Amino acid sequence: MGDIRVVIIEDHSLTRIGMRSSLNEQEGIQVVGDEATASNGLKLLQSTKPDIAIIDIGLPDRDGIWLVQQFRESLTPETAVQTKVMMLTSFAKEQMVLAAFAAGADSYCVKTIKFELLLEALHITHEGQSWIDPAIARIVLKHTRQGAAAVKPNATQTVAISAIDPEQASILQADPLTNRELQVLELIVQGYSNNEIAQKLYLSLGSVKVYVRGVLNKLCASDRTQAAVLALRAGLLN
Repeated sequence: MGDIRVVIIEDHSLTRIGMRSSLNEQEGIQVVGDEATASNGLKLLQSTKPDIAIIDIGLPDRDGIWLVQQFRESLTPETAVQTKVMMLTSFAKEQMVLAAFAAGADSYCVKTIKFELLLEALHITHEGQSWIDPAIARIVLKHTRQGAAAVKPNATQTVAISAIDPEQASILQADPLTNRELQVLELIVQGYSNNEIAQKLYLSLGSVKVYVRGVLNKLCASDRTQAAVLALRAGLLN
């Protein structure tokens, strides 16, 4: 297998240059280009079609959501390389966090992320799984709960960020999560380990592992992070 080809689109020069330099020092990773604006970034993505695009949501000309949408719409079904997107957002701005999640990126990182975690997220994303920072998960969870509280009793509830495929939805409808599995899922979303979940719910570690396995199976998720993303997108924890 060749190197993981990465493009960085970030307007802050020091952040962009530092990230590029650090990633290029890693064996098996090659930064094939970087840009500071969405318009130039779109051209770069279209010309290089990298394996991973690291995109800042707050770009000076257009936001990262526009960039992701425009790039994906420009790809044909026959395109061999399917670029995966890691969205960078500022933890301090809640609306930006929600917008980044709604953009439908593959993974979500706060801009203050340590490089070691960024590297882990990059590899996980390249393998086809999702990576979501617990800080982002907590903000999205808080938002969906507030949205649920604002819904009138007889109103039809909709969640703007809901986006799971029909097959997953039909599986969940046929075999919904139990109350205990929902409790475990909520703690997974908040970033708790199995041991911490066992302590919070007064369960044995073995029982927690069984519940976690059940959650992953019902969500058709390959790991805990993907389960968290699917849960938030489907509005399961409103």
